[in-house]
Amino acid sequence: MNNNVYSVEILYSGKYESWEFANREKRDSFYEKVIHEFNDQKVSKQEEVDDTKIVQLSSNNLELQDDGEYAQNMTIEWFDYDVFSKMLDFINHEFE
Repeated sequence: MNNNVYSVEILYSGKYESWEFANREKRDSFYEKVIHEFNDQKVSKQEEVDDTKIVQLSSNNLELQDDGEYAQNMTIEWFDYDVFSKMLDFINHEFE
């Protein structure tokens, strides 16, 4: 039984969707595919950004450690808010 969770998540203005993957490699590959597809609409994290004007795409790792505790880490990319519907459609279409 695998107690680890590898997911891609999208968040925009209170709307949230998540997709889980069987392993980290598949998730990482999928995450990079989405970033590549929408790379021209990325927003720099150094900018002062109104969070209602961005889509947050993240990859999340929740892994069971040897001591029984969970460790979590996340990678986040930001995109222009107007890409939300296209990104959601792309992820839903490409996700297996």
